[in-house]
Amino acid sequence: MLAPLAIAFDFSSETLVTIGIYLICLVASIGVHEYFHALAADRLGDPTPERQGRLTLNPIAHADPVGTLIMPIVAALTAMPLLGWGRPVETMPQNYRRDVSMRGGMAIVAAAGPFGNFVLVLLTLGVAAVVARTAGISPPIELLLQTMLQLNVLLMMFNLLPLHPLDGGKILAAFLPARFEYVDEFLMQYGPWILLGLVFLGGGLLGTVLYPVFELLGRVYFVAVNA
Repeated sequence: MLAPLAIAFDFSSETLVTIGIYLICLVASIGVHEYFHALAADRLGDPTPERQGRLTLNPIAHADPVGTLIMPIVAALTAMPLLGWGRPVETMPQNYRRDVSMRGGMAIVAAAGPFGNFVLVLLTLGVAAVVARTAGISPPIELLLQTMLQLNVLLMMFNLLPLHPLDGGKILAAFLPARFEYVDEFLMQYGPWILLGLVFLGGGLLGTVLYPVFELLGRVYFVAVNA
């Protein structure tokens, strides 16, 4: 069963190893998330991500010094919510193919990021199954695998929340009828504040939503390494 990722406020070797593994998984996961944004925009005909060096799986190209390194370390050591983000991929919807509307293209590019995290979940489960049947899963490797799984599920679901500036906000905007445009305008204006409130005050609500997902993920992981 997958245990929730929890980091205590101390500097023991165990905690430092946990933080190190978390940072490795976070940097890799954010890199894949942003790469899929760039890949989708490129496939739609926008050369901007490639010109800016973002059409790469190199995580350094997508890392934000504050969001990818400083904030996660501070959050881990102070028991704050474990936050992290990368540099957003820039895209110009006017460059998209003519068979795709600008709003539709933006929704595709937005959805590609969470899809990248879903791909990482599947790859991690596959690696876990192979390692379990060959070398065996040691405690550090198990921590790495579990962290990668939980983190990518969390990134996928969190980014799909229908709030700006998250990916879910752009997806929602693409499907809202014109008569409900005021909803998108409201979320554009107040979405970041609602998001902050959810992160810092709505932990119980988010936990209630995520718990069944992690429960299911734990069962899938158990089958993958024991079947």
